[in-house]
Amino acid sequence: MLTLVRREEDSLDEIKIALENPDASENHNKYFVPIIELFHVNGEQKRNIDLELTRHFPKRLIERILLVAPPEADSGMFEFDTAKRGRYWNFPPYGLGIIASHLRLEGISVQIVNLNHVVLKACNLAKSKVEFDFDKVWKNELAREIEVLEPDIVGITCMFSQSHTSAVRVCNEIKRLRPNLPIAIGGVHITNCFIEDVTVNSFLDDFKTCDFLFPYESELAFKKFIKIVNQEMPSNELAQICFNSSDPKLYLPNNILPEENEINIIPAHDLMDSTELASYGTIGSFYCLTPQDTRFSTVLMNRGCRAQCTFCSVRNFNGVGVRHRSVQSIIDELLILRNEYQIGHIMWLDDDFLHDRKKTLQLFSEMVKQNVGITWDCTNGVIASSCTDEIIEAAAESGCLGLNIGVESGNPDILRKIKKPGNVNTFLKAAEVLRKHEKINTRVFLIIGFPGETRSMMLDTVNLAMAMDLDWYNITIYQPLPNTPMFETMVQDGLIDDVSFENIRYSSGPYGKIRQKAERNLFVSDSLDEIWFRMNYYLNFERLYKVESPVKLHQQFKYVQNIAYLVARDDAFAMYFCGYMQKKVLGNIDKGLTDRLEDCLLSSVYWRTRFDEFNLSLDHLKEAQFPGVKQTISLSGT
Repeated sequence: MLTLVRREEDSLDEIKIALENPDASENHNKYFVPIIELFHVNGEQKRNIDLELTRHFPKRLIERILLVAPPEADSGMFEFDTAKRGRYWNFPPYGLGIIASHLRLEGISVQIVNLNHVVLKACNLAKSKVEFDFDKVWKNELAREIEVLEPDIVGITCMFSQSHTSAVRVCNEIKRLRPNLPIAIGGVHITNCFIEDVTVNSFLDDFKTCDFLFPYESELAFKKFIKIVNQEMPSNELAQICFNSSDPKLYLPNNILPEENEINIIPAHDLMDSTELASYGTIGSFYCLTPQDTRFSTVLMNRGCRAQCTFCSVRNFNGVGVRHRSVQSIIDELLILRNEYQIGHIMWLDDDFLHDRKKTLQLFSEMVKQNVGITWDCTNGVIASSCTDEIIEAAAESGCLGLNIGVESGNPDILRKIKKPGNVNTFLKAAEVLRKHEKINTRVFLIIGFPGETRSMMLDTVNLAMAMDLDWYNITIYQPLPNTPMFETMVQDGLIDDVSFENIRYSSGPYGKIRQKAERNLFVSDSLDEIWFRMNYYLNFERLYKVESPVKLHQQFKYVQNIAYLVARDDAFAMYFCGYMQKKVLGNIDKGLTDRLEDCLLSSVYWRTRFDEFNLSLDHLKEAQFPGVKQTISLSGT
C-alpha cells in the first residue's frame, strides 16, 4: 500500500518539495517508505518494470484498446424520475476522445463506450421504473463491448468525486468478466485522491482491481506506455504511472505535460455519441436558451488557469500557467462538429477561457469570418477581469448565449484568503460591462461556508450580488476537495476528519448534496443550509419581480420554467415564480403548474411554513395577481 509517512514536525510544504524535487531533497525517502520512487531507472528497477509489463501483457503487444466513461453516479445516487426528465449531465467523454485520437495515430484500434450515456438513454426509453435496471444496463453494454473488441487493455476515466463508486464498480466488473484483462485508470478525481496522503490509502484499496494509475494529463504518458509495452520504446521513458498491482508498488511521478504544440489535436467525436447526447441529458447550464432540437457538444480551447484559488485543484492538476491550442485547430473542430454532426451549440470546457486577450479576439473573429454558425456558453466560468468591453462585444458577435463568472465572495478578507484573482471593484466593473449585452445570459458563482467565514461576511456576498445585478447566482456550500491548498490546510488544522468519498463530492449539480436535499424536501436546520436557502430566494427568485427588459424576461422565463419543470419539480418557490413569469410573458398561467403547487403545499408542512414566512400564496397563481412585496433581506430564520 502506498503510505505517506509524516511526522508531526513535518510541514506539508516540505513534503511537497520532497515529492516534486526528489533529487534535490535529502528527506525524500523518509516520507515515502513502502513505494519505489523511479526517476532515473536503474538496472534492477528496469527488470522489475519489465517483469510487471510481461506479467500483464505476456505477448508484449497492445493492438486494441477499450476506453470507458463510467456512469456519473452509482445506482444508489441515481434517480429514475430525474433521469427520465433529462436532468442529468450527459457530457461527451472529451478526454477519452483526445486519447483515442492519439492512439489512432499510432495504429491502435480504439473504441469508446460512454456508460453514462448508455444508462441515461436506456432510462429514457424505459416505459416504467420497474423495467429499468441501472446496473444491468451498463454491465450488459460493458460485456458486449469487451466481447466485440477483445481489447488488450481497458482505460477508464473518472473526473468527479461523485463518480468514485461507479468507477470502482466498473473496474470490478471488468475483472469479473476477464480476470486477466489489464485496467488503467486516470482523470481529475483519480489524480486528486492518489496524490493526497489523507485519501491515498483508502483510494488504492477501493481500486485494487485496477492495475495502472495515470495521474494528471496523461495522454502522452499513456501513449508512451503502449509503445513501451509493444517494445517500441525503452522502459526508462515511462512517466506518471503507478503499477498498482505490483508488490511493492512501482510509481514513476515524473509528469509529462503536453506542450502547446501537442494539444492541437481534435478528439475522436465519431466515437463519442455526439449526435444524441442532448436527447437524453444536459450539457452545460444554458441549454434551455437554445432551440429545442439543438445538438450539443463540448470543445476545449486551452488547458490550465492563471488563478491560484485555494479551493480549486485545476492548477495542481494542469500545472502552472495556461497552454493554448491554435485558433485554426479550434475552428477546424467547430466546423467538423457543425458539418459532420450538425452540432448547434457548444460548451467551452476551459477553466480560464478568456485567458489570452489576443488569441480570444482572434478566435471570435475567425468564428464570424469562417461562418461557424454555432452558439456557445462558458458554464465553467470566466475570470471577471477578462470581461472587458472589447472581449464581451466580440463574444456576443461570435455566438455567446451565456457565461458564468467566478466571484465566490463579496468579502475582501475571504477573497484574499482564497486568493481569488479579483476584488469587489473588479466584479462590479465586469458586471457593468456584461449588463450592456442583454443577449448574453450572465450568471455568477458564489460559495458560502469557507473556514472562518461569518454570517456578516456572507451578507457582504449578498450585497455585492445585489449591486452586480446580473441574471442568476449559482450558490453552493463550500466542499473541501483533495489536491487543493485549502483541503490540506483544513486537514492540518483538524477541520476535516471524514474523508469518505461519498462526503467529499460536490454540493451543487444534479448529484450534489444540496439538490438531493431539495428534491426530497429534506432541508435540515443546519445554518449553512438555511443561509443557502435564503440567498437563493433573495438573489434569484425574488429579484424576478424587477425584470422588465423584454430580452431578459424571455431569458429568465425560460430558465425559471426549466427549473420548475425539469430541474427541481418539487421546489415550491420555482413553481410559484414560474407562474409569475408565465403571467408576465405569456399573459396566462399553466393550470397544471398551479395544481402541482397546490398538491405540494397540501402535502408539505415545510413548504406551507416557507410560503407564510415569505408572504407567498397559492391564491396569487389562481388569481394571477402577484403583490411582489419586497422582503427585508435576512440570512437567518424568524
